[in-house]
Amino acid sequence: MKVNYAGTVSLSTVDWRGRAAITIFFRGCPLRCPYCQNHPYLQEPNPVELDFVKEQIRKSKPFVSAVVFSGGEPLMQEAIIPLSEFAREMKLAIGIHTNGCYPEMVKELINRKLVDKFFIDIKAPPDDPTLYGKVAGCGEFKAVKKTPEQVTTSLIKTLEIVDSGGLEMELRTTLIRDFIGSPQEIASIAVWISDHIKNRGVTYVLQQGIPEYSLQENLRNIKVLEREELYELGRIARGFIENVRIRTRENGEEIISNFR
Repeated sequence: MKVNYAGTVSLSTVDWRGRAAITIFFRGCPLRCPYCQNHPYLQEPNPVELDFVKEQIRKSKPFVSAVVFSGGEPLMQEAIIPLSEFAREMKLAIGIHTNGCYPEMVKELINRKLVDKFFIDIKAPPDDPTLYGKVAGCGEFKAVKKTPEQVTTSLIKTLEIVDSGGLEMELRTTLIRDFIGSPQEIASIAVWISDHIKNRGVTYVLQQGIPEYSLQENLRNIKVLEREELYELGRIARGFIENVRIRTRENGEEIISNFR
């Protein structure tokens, strides 16, 4: 079996808070978010043998407690099943970064007990397909075959499956000034999460997007949202969700509390 492989970080402390992990990056994604920083992974495929990726995991095993599958979109690949099985054999915890477009694969991994935590992008309010489609690149890039309604329907289904499965879950929104992440948009996302996610312990993270690396060139000169701006947006989300964090280059990850 081949793997559409992008690269490996042999030891990461930022891809799964509280764990040392090996992070495997895959190529390919059904979306083309204009602000995507990993857009080189969306270009030409790079097929490698399954055993090559297994060997990357095996070499890191003495130094890590988890493997994180990221991308790109890892759930596009059939190889995610045998790789997760291999990680289980290595007695590693398994985390998956996903855009939520593949709920059936999510369900299969949960049923097989091949995942411990999902990190799921919520790019915009799920009940606003038009805005979500803009943020996901629907209609702007020929590579995106899904409609905004298909994208949001799949995301909501993914969230329902993970939530009902009782798995640990981190929800994340990447913020780009004047593109996505206004106070109204953050409030709408937080309200949706509060209304639809049963797991009251879910973590919601606002991530500082870095426009200079964006897929879409006209975003590259946008000023980065400052830490203070993200903190204020985090306080808005904190009005609806118990566990809110922000993630910035300046300060790393910070918990938003009721007190400043």
